[in-house]
Amino acid sequence: MILGRKDLLQAAWLMGAPHHGHGRAMKIGKEEMVGLLAAVEMWMQRDHEKEDAMWTRWMRTIADRVTKIEGVTASIRQPRGLNNHSPGLSINWDPAKLGITGEEVSRILWTTEPRIALGAGGASGISITAYMMMPEDVKVVADRVYEVLSAKRPAWKPATPQAPAGDLSGRWDVHIDFAAGSGDHILHVTQRGNQLTGTHQGEFVARDFSGTIAGDEVRINSSIGEIHGAAMSYRFTGKLEGDRMAGTLDMGEYLGAKWTATRHAFGRGG
Repeated sequence: MILGRKDLLQAAWLMGAPHHGHGRAMKIGKEEMVGLLAAVEMWMQRDHEKEDAMWTRWMRTIADRVTKIEGVTASIRQPRGLNNHSPGLSINWDPAKLGITGEEVSRILWTTEPRIALGAGGASGISITAYMMMPEDVKVVADRVYEVLSAKRPAWKPATPQAPAGDLSGRWDVHIDFAAGSGDHILHVTQRGNQLTGTHQGEFVARDFSGTIAGDEVRINSSIGEIHGAAMSYRFTGKLEGDRMAGTLDMGEYLGAKWTATRHAFGRGG
């Protein structure tokens, strides 16, 4: 139990399990030691080929179910390397025909019962991974994905984006107020029409970002790494007002934040 000032407790909470903060890698006790030993022993005793074949059958079962829907395709991905060595399933469709995007399917499955967590959905598909599933989950997932994709909807027409209210190209100095503390970041932006690309420079590392601007509505997405325990996604949404932007920041399990950005004083080429 930790008792103390609220902002310090929030900072400690963000760093501990199940979050992917620094504390996640630094906790150890008798339980962790025994668990690690058990994991190594189980790994050495498992029939990996038999397990992979079982997981592949699960993915094929789901694929066979959802591809009964006209316009839906599915392909099984076989793993490469040792990290998260598990077959996966990519399910794709034309959102204009089914009237729903991959992002919307992921959100529905995540927020309704039975709750199903998927790989990040794109505009035209979703991704499923086998290794965290149990045998009884296969039919549940297959039936629920089929139910969502087969629901009757009007044809989906992507909205025509509004003309940008300004040109964001250049450097922007960003101030973020987190749940615990604050930080200063930099966005180096290149704008082509409604599309934004560039570099998001944090306190310690830089990463590429992509985004859009429609009217004065700005959306920017970036992420740090794919290493388990060290991944973090930033989803900026806000409004442009001249040489200033402001809005909210969604960091998933790391909660939300507020941000403001101003165009760098040296101008667009700064």
